[in-house]
Amino acid sequence: MNVIIGNAWPYANGSLHIGHIAALLPGDVLARYFRAKGDTVFFVSGSDCHGTPVAIRARQENKTPAEISDYYHNEFVECFNRLGFSYDLYGKTSSDEHKSFVKDFHKKLYDGGYVYEKSTPQAYCNTCRQFLPDRFVKGLCPHCGKAARGDQCEACGSVLEPENLLQAGCITCGKSQNSGSPTIFTWP
Repeated sequence: MNVIIGNAWPYANGSLHIGHIAALLPGDVLARYFRAKGDTVFFVSGSDCHGTPVAIRARQENKTPAEISDYYHNEFVECFNRLGFSYDLYGKTSSDEHKSFVKDFHKKLYDGGYVYEKSTPQAYCNTCRQFLPDRFVKGLCPHCGKAARGDQCEACGSVLEPENLLQAGCITCGKSQNSGSPTIFTWP
């Protein structure tokens, strides 16, 4: 039997901790089990070198996202090797091979009619002069009224869209829609 096991791809924005290892270890156990049974196994994972967590860490350390993600990817590889994980492939989302695979895969989905285009609002901070990922938007939850980020409310557990936050603002500069100027924070 052919078996593929795909572990989660940890964000390359900080060192691994016991929670990461506990979440990834079952994949390794399964890979070893199926190999011991004589099955053909492909056990794959990698470092997620893109996304808001990497961008936030890079901004905090005044480095580029590539510098941050490359550093932690190399640390992850060393950690998994020292722990004896049996990956057949541990890559990273910033590699040319990964980008090529994802591009081809998405083209097949698009050509097959599984993906469609639509317009959605995007937060933009006029002070910072940049579009904001949902985690860079802060405000009040429209459901419970507590402080929340643009992706979720930790207080009530609601999944949110940034444009639905009350008193929305930019985490980077701290400006909000209610800062006295209606043009500081807009939804183009």
